[in-house]
Amino acid sequence: MTFKKISEDISELHDIGVDLMEGKFKISENAGRLFESFIEDSYGEEGLDWVNWFIYENEYGQKDWSTAPLYSEDGKLIKEAGEVRHGAHDENGDPICYSYESLWEYLEANHKPK
Repeated sequence: MTFKKISEDISELHDIGVDLMEGKFKISENAGRLFESFIEDSYGEEGLDWVNWFIYENEYGQKDWSTAPLYSEDGKLIKEAGEVRHGAHDENGDPICYSYESLWEYLEANHKPK
């Protein structure tokens, strides 16, 4: 949640003319590297992949996955558009990484160094 807040603050500053994304002071890039380094140290490369998926593909758990129909690999309709669903599931078909809490629980259970 802190990384999201930092990203939003940098974006708002950019909107008023303060560029922390490019140029001499790439604060945005450095904050991203620091965040990714911490996550990878804590949960490994696969854990970092899940966090990046949650942020960028799942839009911090806010993505509406029900806007399009869902098809299997062989092209068969699995779910109609409009049905509530999540973007990632475990081997039992249960949703995972759909909120901050569920992402943390998944990382702790599956990617915490032994």
